[in-house]
Amino acid sequence: MLENYKKLKENFYIMGGHMADDMCQGSLPAILAFMYQEGRLTSYADVAFIIMATTIVNALMQPLTGLWADRKPRPYLMCLGMVVAALGIMFMGFVENFALLLILAAVNGFGVATFHPAAGKLANLFAAGQVGRGMSIFSAGGNFGYALGPLLFTAGYMVMGLDATLLIGIPAFIMAVIFIRKNALYEQVSAQAAQQSQGKNQAELPQEDYKGTFFLLLLVFARSAGMFSLSAFIPLYFIHVLNEPDTLSTLTNSAIVVCGGVATLVGGTFSDRFGFTQLTRWTSFLAVPFGLLFLLCSSASLALLSLMVLSFFYYMAMSPIVVIGQKLLCRHLGLATGLTVGLGISFGGLIAPVLGAVGDHWGLTVAMETIVGIFALAALLSLTIPVVNQRQAAKAKAQAQAQPE
Repeated sequence: MLENYKKLKENFYIMGGHMADDMCQGSLPAILAFMYQEGRLTSYADVAFIIMATTIVNALMQPLTGLWADRKPRPYLMCLGMVVAALGIMFMGFVENFALLLILAAVNGFGVATFHPAAGKLANLFAAGQVGRGMSIFSAGGNFGYALGPLLFTAGYMVMGLDATLLIGIPAFIMAVIFIRKNALYEQVSAQAAQQSQGKNQAELPQEDYKGTFFLLLLVFARSAGMFSLSAFIPLYFIHVLNEPDTLSTLTNSAIVVCGGVATLVGGTFSDRFGFTQLTRWTSFLAVPFGLLFLLCSSASLALLSLMVLSFFYYMAMSPIVVIGQKLLCRHLGLATGLTVGLGISFGGLIAPVLGAVGDHWGLTVAMETIVGIFALAALLSLTIPVVNQRQAAKAKAQAQAQPE
């Protein structure tokens, strides 16, 4: 019991690293909103293309860094990823050239892509038999990072202006120092897990489900397109449609994601008890009505409340989806994490330019209606993913029946 507690405790350190890493990504919409207000960016499409720069690199690198982490234990990739992500975001406030902004966004995306697979694999190893809870702790770090990033930047902006982007990298450097001090332990645990896996016969290892993974990725991509686009344009929606002040509007994402962080912790515990796939399906469908309610709200407070409930149901499924991916790709935990946590989140940036163009031509209200429609599509796609709990139970039952009495 004590040993399991010590293992699970390490996930809180990894959670801190995830928070610091995703602060660098989560603060980007708030930074771009202030750039737009100051005239450095001249259209919604400009905002979307900068987001796309970080997400394209992220999307291309996540599978590669995941496979790299699976081939040989490399826990140091967490430190490298955080530092690179921080360097990509810290100097944005000093840059006015659009091309250079795109380059810095790409550097940020590379860092985020490097962090997630190695960190997610290590979080799984430290889950101590409570994989849902362990991965929820890890995933919640990203949620809180997305919430704290805009808060930290907005507070700094009031004093430093756009130069406040420098503040965003400080937590990443702090966590990098902590991980460097713990690297020997992380290498030891990773090496032991690799040896245990190599010691098993290939026939004893579960087969990977590539078809199930394909449908899971469709779900993850739809969820990502909805939430990432919502996060990108929510500050501008509150400013230009609901007529809220700039500084207050940029904090809306923080309120939404704090709610999501709590939901992630709750979702991990509930998924261990009620099933990963079942929880994913229920929460996907429950999120849709609150998206529709948001569209009907003319009051900013009611709109924010609707979005907070939507985000609660959305984020409840985050850690179960990671676990489903790791169970379907059970021999490649790093790749599974890269696909579900990193690539899944970043994919929405590929859709953001399309919705940015919709916002420029038909207004932000139409863009938001499209986003709610994407959430509805995600709910339908949740019905296609395998029920990993039932698959495992059926396999165990079949094996038990096949054994001679």
